[in-house]
Amino acid sequence: MPDGNLVSVLQTQEFGIQEMIDLTLRDFPELDLSMLESVTDLFNLELKVRVTALSYNTTDPGGDPLIASGIIVQPIGIPSRGVIHVPPTTPMSCLEGGSDLLIITEGVFAFMGFTVIIPDLIGSGVSKDVPQPFLFMDHSGQVCYDMHLAAMEYCSKYSQKPLPAEIDVFGYSGGATCAVALLRHIDRLPHSPVRVKRLFAGGGVYDMCETYDILKARGYAEYPLIPLLIASLNHWYTLDLDYSEVFTGDLLANRERWLDRTKNAEQMRALIDPYLHTYMHPDFFTDGKNAEIQKIENVLSLHSMAEGWHTKTRLYLGHARDDLSVPFSETQTLYNNLKTKSNVTLVTGTGGHYNYGIEFFIAACLYLTVN
Repeated sequence: MPDGNLVSVLQTQEFGIQEMIDLTLRDFPELDLSMLESVTDLFNLELKVRVTALSYNTTDPGGDPLIASGIIVQPIGIPSRGVIHVPPTTPMSCLEGGSDLLIITEGVFAFMGFTVIIPDLIGSGVSKDVPQPFLFMDHSGQVCYDMHLAAMEYCSKYSQKPLPAEIDVFGYSGGATCAVALLRHIDRLPHSPVRVKRLFAGGGVYDMCETYDILKARGYAEYPLIPLLIASLNHWYTLDLDYSEVFTGDLLANRERWLDRTKNAEQMRALIDPYLHTYMHPDFFTDGKNAEIQKIENVLSLHSMAEGWHTKTRLYLGHARDDLSVPFSETQTLYNNLKTKSNVTLVTGTGGHYNYGIEFFIAACLYLTVN
């Protein structure tokens, strides 16, 4: 396998499952964890896991070299049941990377006996000072892939058992975007030491234009995706936006402080009203867009996976029909474009973005246990 992805081992620590539960409730207090009672038997509640934070070589969206970070979560004292690559839900705060916190929600599969690979993504961990490429799909696939190669390199050098070539991939919300991006990246390589057997992706964004247009028409978004997306596009495409023609109200007055990426999802939701008319410039909603909004819309189409591609991987896509954070049509469109090219299943439900996320996670856990 390729050498030279791994840069350094940052830190290592052991954890139990209660520490993971406490962290999850702190980050997502609205979640109804009683939904998980039906699957507690799938987890080894006495198991300890070892979390190893790594730094590794990758690139930024412009192709320039960059050092990123991520974690490997491994069960202690039992043979690993396999490897699951789990990109994180979109990190709104740059202070909550896995390599900083070590124990994060995405690592829960380790308590089922799996080895879990979790990249921080650019803008978190050791790259926290770099502006986040928010849902940049091609780039996310590369960054996740480079993390996986670094994890394989680490295990080959420092572990008794190298990582197997065949993996599963799981992601929800922004993590689903990165999960699909990782698979597409691997599928497009002429050769790869990594093969994806199954992919589980729920509630993801797969076409920036579609999400942008639907949220604009709806005028409502549970989380402020559009301001964060615009700030990211402004930096990485050097749009030089005049924000007085993009935002309005309190967001315009407090933009630098509110969008400095030091606030977590709950803090962002407390600051920015879900009704877009309270913070987006009136021209955002009209056909006669001003020049600044046109700059933004000109680059949105560069970020899409909705067209689909041929893949041999077994795909399970999920989405809540009543999702008010990411439009359901995102997954429906991706499914429609993949169903003639691959073995793909679409699973739908209700409960909004968050409770459906638990249902999707439970379904994946049950499938992985049975199979």
